[in-house]
This record gives sequence, C-alpha cells and structure tokens, in this order.
Amino acid sequence: MRLFFAYWPSASTAQAIEPWVENANQLFGGRKMRLNTLHMTLAFLGETDAARSERLVTACNQWALPAGSMVLNRPGRFKHARVVWLGPDTEGRLDWLFDAHARLWAHLAPLGWYPREAQFRPHVSLLRNAGPGDVEALKGPPVPWRPDRCVLVGSRPSERGSHYTLLAELPLLPV
Repeated sequence: MRLFFAYWPSASTAQAIEPWVENANQLFGGRKMRLNTLHMTLAFLGETDAARSERLVTACNQWALPAGSMVLNRPGRFKHARVVWLGPDTEGRLDWLFDAHARLWAHLAPLGWYPREAQFRPHVSLLRNAGPGDVEALKGPPVPWRPDRCVLVGSRPSERGSHYTLLAELPLLPV
C-alpha cells in the first residue's frame, strides 16, 4: 500500500473545486479526480509494508499540525507526470502551510522517511493523464479553504483510479 499525509477538503470545499476539475477536463482531457478523493498532499511516503504502516499509525497519533486559511486559484501542471492541479494563491500568508509540511517531515525523519522532492509545491490534483494544452487558459472561481482534516491515507492504485483507506487523522492547530 502507498501512504501519504494530506489535508482533506470537506464535501462543500470539494464541490467548490469541481468547476476547476470540469474546466481542466474540457481543456486537457485525461482522467478527472473524483470529488471524494480530492486532497492536498503534505508528504508522499510511497509503498510501505503492513508492519511499518502500523508503526506509523501509532506514532502519528501523537502529532498535530497547523491549519490556516488559503485561497485555491492558481492552476499548474506537472508535464512529465501529466497532472493538472490547482494551488493556493501565493499572495496570501502561507507560512502555516510550509510550517505544517516541515513539521510533518521532522516527525517522519526519525522513522526513516525523507522528502522525495526538493521543493514543496502545495496543490490539489484535478486531472491525471492530461493531454497537451496551455494551463494559462484554465480558469475557475477562487476557492477559499481552511483545512479541517489532515489524514494519513493508504492508496491502492487501479486502472479506474486509486482506492483510498483512511488510516489515521491528525489534530489540527488553528493559526
């Protein structure tokens, strides 16, 4: 099972992101992310065996992360991965978000996990297997979001999309 930690939007926030998903799909094709799977990954841990997963679940029950406000309104894409995404407005104060990312990895390092990417790029994936196109053409309404859930998720990929299992939930500290 692949593991990751993520801020998980409420159903109403996911619905507010839906126009971005639809507009992205019209522009780029590809596979739309299901509304009930939209999330902002804070740490991707990758394939993990059951014993190590259980140790992580036990450990993370002692952790808490900050959560503040952001506005999702900046589209982008990872061309090599063929992913189109929506990220937060960098004009806002996002110190809390980068602090949450750093705190999480500080908790994970003693357990043997380390970041795979040199830079944290907060985003919500909208599409996978996206075709070519100009991401600047992607438009949608701004989505205010104050995360109220941070979860550890187990993912089992399939051809129809990944199946997610909630393994743990971390308390959030309002900022």
